[in-house]
Amino acid sequence: MLANQIERSEPDFVDANGVRLCYETFGRRGDPPLVLIMGLAAQMIIWPDDFCAQLAAQGRWVVRFDNRDIGKSTWLTEERAPSMADVFMGLASGKPPTPRYALIDMAKDTIGLFDALGIERADVVGASMGGAITHELMAAFPERLRTATTIFAPSGDPNSPAATPEAMANLFKPRPTDRDAFIDMYVATWRVLAADHFPFDEEKTRREGALSFDRGSNPQGVVRQMLAIVASGDRKAALRATRTPTLIIHGTLDPLVPFGIGEDLAQTIPGAKFEIIEGMGHSLPRQAWPQILDAIDAHAR
Repeated sequence: MLANQIERSEPDFVDANGVRLCYETFGRRGDPPLVLIMGLAAQMIIWPDDFCAQLAAQGRWVVRFDNRDIGKSTWLTEERAPSMADVFMGLASGKPPTPRYALIDMAKDTIGLFDALGIERADVVGASMGGAITHELMAAFPERLRTATTIFAPSGDPNSPAATPEAMANLFKPRPTDRDAFIDMYVATWRVLAADHFPFDEEKTRREGALSFDRGSNPQGVVRQMLAIVASGDRKAALRATRTPTLIIHGTLDPLVPFGIGEDLAQTIPGAKFEIIEGMGHSLPRQAWPQILDAIDAHAR
């Protein structure tokens, strides 16, 4: 089936693990399910529509969703939410703010989504923080995964190579509440994350930023997600014991989760396949889709 003929659902909601998740699907429900998990501060729409349709054209029922605290899924609240500066100052002093939840809770959200949609087992693809959530699924719920694919995922190892100063600076920037300023910040952030090998599609990124703002910008939720990453620590010991068939996809120019982290994960996870994307940064450039999609398809089969 061609990608432009793929069925696409309207956004819908399920209750999962005490939160309400917004999700969409691409393809036929009877096909093998493939669940996409996005990263820090990123809504499900950062999995591009065409990318999802092409996955579905491979013969899969593709599900994407907003994690808790982002987009149209549940936003948590608290009396005094820490700022991103509080998080990094706390890390520097050895006393980060108390997290509201951890990555394992977000993994349980994903399992709740499985249950609500009647998914017994799925191929799971996680990007960045979504890859870290996938690690948690591999450790805690291996019976629910057919395969796991992680794209530029961190390992939690405190000795990992550091992000570039420019990429780290993006994490400190306050998220504007004005729509135009938010979109400008969004474009500037992704320009840095994308690195400079592939052409940067500013028009597409600007549309994505506008839709992200309109769907729901939640600065405090981004901080809570960051704290969940910090609180969850090093996953490498658990990953050494996993038996989930795993594919690791990583770009050689990633400024936020450097390429060495992907190399290390490929050596840590038993039997892991390692797909290297030359010139890719911390984004999914259309020019790299054929290699990424083919690798996911081959791995899931």
